[in-house]
Amino acid sequence: MKTETYPEEANLTTGQILRQAREKHELSQQTVADRLCLKLSTVRDIEEDNIPPNISPTFLRGYVRAYAKLVQVSESDILSTLDKQIPSRAIKTAPMQSFSAGKKRKKRDGWLMKITWVVIIVLLGMTFLWWWQNYKVQQTELSSMVTQSISQNNSQSGSENDRLAPNAGENNVVPLKENQSVATDQSGVSKTSSAEASSTEVNSKAPGSSSAPVSTATNQVATNTTPENTTPANAEVNSAVVSPSSTDINSISTASNNELVIDFSDECWLAVKDAKGKILFSGTKKKGDSLKLSGNLPYSVNIGAPAKVKIQFQGKPVDLSSFVKKGIPAKLTLK
Repeated sequence: MKTETYPEEANLTTGQILRQAREKHELSQQTVADRLCLKLSTVRDIEEDNIPPNISPTFLRGYVRAYAKLVQVSESDILSTLDKQIPSRAIKTAPMQSFSAGKKRKKRDGWLMKITWVVIIVLLGMTFLWWWQNYKVQQTELSSMVTQSISQNNSQSGSENDRLAPNAGENNVVPLKENQSVATDQSGVSKTSSAEASSTEVNSKAPGSSSAPVSTATNQVATNTTPENTTPANAEVNSAVVSPSSTDINSISTASNNELVIDFSDECWLAVKDAKGKILFSGTKKKGDSLKLSGNLPYSVNIGAPAKVKIQFQGKPVDLSSFVKKGIPAKLTLK
């Protein structure tokens, strides 16, 4: 097979060289397309020096080489002409640059997505940590308030037991004195009765002149013993009757002036102390419960959930809105 060469001074393009060789061999474009298994439009684009956008440079060089071989044109010459017409560097680097640019863009987008997810996770973690710290602080305050109220209850009950012990001793002693006075009265009566009996016996046996001194002495003994035993008992009875009435009147007047009324709209923990440190109430109340307390002013009030209670002090409502807005336990001093 003979390969034809064309002089360089003709300055023919790749498409023109291939078309002239095809026409020399009396081949049509359709015949070339059928033999090379290409589309007719692809053969036309090659002869017209149009680079199809859907064909990569590597495939284009392969098509040109096959076309040159078919029409018996030197492959090296036709490829050198193609390289001069379309530099291979430009052909190779242009798509690589677009590919690398797309890869860089995709990599940049991936980093942006990763940074966005990291920021979202950090914000969620900080929000959860803030909520957990507030929850732990509230639980610690509630537990400390409960522990303090329990310890105060124990100390208060211990002090009340200490106060009741001497009173119990006194109460035990007083009946003994009364019994003793009664016993002395009975002994005095028995003595007088025995004296009277002896006097009657003497009177029956002795003369009338000797009986008068004996009866007089016995009467004096009876009169002397009776007032001494009856007077203390009457004094104790009077004191026992008068003192409770005065105590009840004072307590009623104090309770009416210092009354504290608490209504519960839901389950809530509460602790109330008076000025002497006495615990008026400490515990949990349920929905619908109500408390009426009285004691010595000022009152110290600790409320676990202020939004769930309503307080009236001396007939006036107490404002708890500041504690409700902050969502914290309330500590009040009512004077």
